[in-house]
Amino acid sequence: MKIRTAVFDHDLEYGRDIRIAGAAALVMVTLAFLFVPQPRVEPYQLRGPVVPEFVPVDPAPYIPLPPKPVEQTHSTVPVPSDNPEAATIDPNADFHELKPDVTVTNLPSELPFIVVEHKPRLVRPAQPEYPDMARAAGIEGKVVVSMVVDTLGNVSKAEVYAGSGNTMLDQAALDAAYKCGFVPGFQRDRPVIVRNVILPFNFRLN
Repeated sequence: MKIRTAVFDHDLEYGRDIRIAGAAALVMVTLAFLFVPQPRVEPYQLRGPVVPEFVPVDPAPYIPLPPKPVEQTHSTVPVPSDNPEAATIDPNADFHELKPDVTVTNLPSELPFIVVEHKPRLVRPAQPEYPDMARAAGIEGKVVVSMVVDTLGNVSKAEVYAGSGNTMLDQAALDAAYKCGFVPGFQRDRPVIVRNVILPFNFRLN
């Protein structure tokens, strides 16, 4: 007589076992949370009062410092001449130091003149060179350049005020701006440095 033995397949029973184990663990955690007393946290109690140690120290006597001596500035007082009719100025003096030398370019760090009585006037325009790469690519545009015109009518500084969108055209316009010549601006009948002088350059293919 043969006795049949049941074959236990762990792979088939794994899903059921894991669900039973998960439910049992959840029940145990819930019971522990409900019935196990929670530990109480109490503040730390000092064993005795804390007395800070304080040792009084006598401060040193305050000695004010003497003020610094003020240097006396001696103003020169003109001494009257014994002969009031004597000439005090050389008759041959021509006061060259009081006449501005407009032949020397002197650019200050700050250029205050934007609006003047007589604006700089373009007398020597320069035609920009069309870049070969831009010409071959058929690129056109307009570049507006802002310039600084010195007392000699030369362009001392130039920057792009409104670009064309192409760096080659912008650089060609800047190179042409430095070659331009102007009649300098005048303020109170004196040549002055003027900034924000606007000049457009057009690049068109024929």
